[in-house]
Parts: sequence; C-alpha cells; structure tokens
Amino acid sequence: MALDKDRDIIEVAEHTEHVTFQQSTRRTASGYELPMILHDRLAFSPEEYVRRYDVIQQGMARHGLDAVLARGPENITYVGGYETPGYYKYHCVIVPRNGEPVFLVRDFEWINTPEFAWSTKIAKVYDWDHPPSVTVNVLRQLGLGEGKRIGVEKQGFFYTVDEHETLVRDLPGNSYVDATGILWDARMIKSEEEIAVMRRSAALVDKAMLAGYEATRPGTSADAINGIVNKVLLENGGEYMGLPPFILAGERSCLPHQTGGANRLQENDLMYFEISASQRRYTAALMRTIFLGKPKDEWIRAAEACIGAVTRAMEVIKPGVTPHEADTAARAVTTKAGFGDYFRNRLGYSIGVSYPPDWGEGEIISLRQDEHRPLVAGMTFHMPPLCLKYREYGIGFSESIVVTKKGCERLSKLPREVVIKT
Repeated sequence: MALDKDRDIIEVAEHTEHVTFQQSTRRTASGYELPMILHDRLAFSPEEYVRRYDVIQQGMARHGLDAVLARGPENITYVGGYETPGYYKYHCVIVPRNGEPVFLVRDFEWINTPEFAWSTKIAKVYDWDHPPSVTVNVLRQLGLGEGKRIGVEKQGFFYTVDEHETLVRDLPGNSYVDATGILWDARMIKSEEEIAVMRRSAALVDKAMLAGYEATRPGTSADAINGIVNKVLLENGGEYMGLPPFILAGERSCLPHQTGGANRLQENDLMYFEISASQRRYTAALMRTIFLGKPKDEWIRAAEACIGAVTRAMEVIKPGVTPHEADTAARAVTTKAGFGDYFRNRLGYSIGVSYPPDWGEGEIISLRQDEHRPLVAGMTFHMPPLCLKYREYGIGFSESIVVTKKGCERLSKLPREVVIKT
C-alpha cells in the first residue's frame, strides 16, 4: 500500500505553541551533540536519557548496526520517555548510529511528545497510512535506505510479519538484524534514577497491601477487597498497571493470574494478594498471604516454605551468582518442606518498565533453571515463590529486589511474615 503523500520528518518545536520547554544539546560518549527538548515533565534527568542513548549506541557498535528500530512500548519509553496506552497503534523510534533519533508517532497522539519525551524530531503516522511504509519513507530520508544494517525487534510483540516484509520488499538493499537483545540488555541494569522511581512504586504497593490486610475479615468478598486495593493505588498517584492486582479469597486463591470474585471469606480462611504499582511506568510488585482464625497446619507450613525460599534466595543473590543458582537454592527450601510439586513457577523475573499485558520483564532475564548469565549490580527482580494446590489454596510471599555490589536489597518495607487475624 502506497502513502497518499510523503511523511516528512518535522521539528516538534514548529508544531507547539504556548508550551514551556527548552531546546538544547547534550554531549554523548562518542562526542555527538544530541539535540533534546528539556522540560519539567520529563520523568528523568537529561543525563539519564543520554546514558541510555550511549548504552544503545554501544550495543549497535558491537553488532555493526547503522540504526535500530524500537517498537515495543517499554523500549520506546526507555529510549525517549514517551508514555501512552495508545501503543495499540503504530509507534516507532528510529535510532541512527551516532545520530538523532526520530520518533514515528500516530498523528492523533503526537501532542504527547512534548508532554513526555525529549525528541526534537518526529514523523506523523495518519490513521489511513500503512505504517511500515511510513518507516520506509523516514529511513530513506535519514540515508538509511540502501546497504545498511538495520536492527529490528524480531522477538518483540509489535514487530509484525507485514512490517518485516515491507522493509525487505521496499528497501531490499538493507539487511535486517535481530536487535531485540540490544534493547533488552540496555534495560536490564537500572540506574540510580530508575531504582529511585521503583522505590516509590514499592512504597505505594506497601500502602495498598496494608489496606488489603485491614479489609480482610470474615464475610467480606474478594471483589470488595479488590476494590479497596485498587482505590488506594489510584488515589495515591498510581498509574494503570501492566497487570491487575491479584486478590483472591479462600479456595479461589489457587487460580493463577485471576482476581476478585464474589466468594466471601470464612471464619478460618486465607486471603492471597499479589499487587503491583507503577510510577512513570516503572513497576514494583509484592505478594503476601494472610490467614483468618485458625488456619490449617498445611497452610502455615506452605507459607513458611515460601518465606524461607525468598529468604534463602536473598542470602544467595549477589553479583556473579547465576539465576540458575538462585532458583536452585530457593527451590531446595520448598522441596525439603514437602511443597516441591506445588511450586511450579520460576523463582523470579526482571522488573522495571511495564505496559499491559505484563508488569515484568521476564523476557529480558529471569531467575530460573538453566539461566547462567551472571547477576550484575543494578538488576532488579520480582521473586514470587508460591504454592498452588487446586481448589484448596494458593499461598505465596515475594519481594522486589535490586542487586547491589555486595548482595541484594528489597524495595518494600513490609515485613515478610505469617500474619493471622483472629
């Protein structure tokens, strides 16, 4: 499908009026003067965005790429700061080697660019366009239409077969290389600025979790408790999450990734919580289970096994240790306690930038069997060991952690302990 007219690269400054921002430059590691729009609405400092640009440039250099096309919403937010739930329509950041990125943005949403991003150059994608053809047009304008190595997200959700076929057909002189790993590797190790935002998310999770604890009493439905948790999250500045809070009462607690329900807590029952919060799209999550009245002995033993698994993992985790080793250490605790058959998931997964359909970054790296890349300071994980026994219980305890120079540190302040409300 041909474009009905050219889609030229334009300057954001030419299309904004009565908007407060400063157009400036920042020097990159290679000495390139990177043009940027600076304003108080940016989630992070200009230096943080330059750091990310440099990390991606280093990855491009290692793989001999002339440009990378960032297509996933998490990657677009990471590169440029841009935020929108409208990622269901086409968005793309073209990052040339030692050059200024160009943001291809839906015309309906381009106004979000000076609100969230530092990009000075955009190309509009109209609702009647064939978006990959716009990308072809912009690549040509950037001198990237012939004999270039272009990095694309072959492992991402958003880089479609149609998009790939369009690039190959219309720019056959280029080669298209999987650059998903370059973007994932860049996001894997967080900066102090990123971790600080995740601590804010963790504090919000703690507040919502305590509200859920308070609401847990016999006769209350999971739907009612779920409503209270969501209310606390949103009233205190939380954004929409990558996944909903998982709030389950009684035997429904065994259901993975379900939430709410009209069933009501009994006198001697359990209540399962797994809650995340997002600030500037950076997520922290926490899982807890609490008990009412006189819980079954098996429930308490399962809780203690999950708590012990997290504790053991945190004792083991430090730079140089592998995810395989951390997972093995935690799994040994639940297995010894007799719950090995009920703890079926990986120990944990990377966590950071998130959009639906997930609040994690498990595709980047997970704490699991047969993952042997060594841990590095600055990696962040959510570790949710839990035991699921069908139509009887779901019991789990988790922590969101950051790997430090000597070990690891949890982001939550909430105690990790058995709670019984009488």
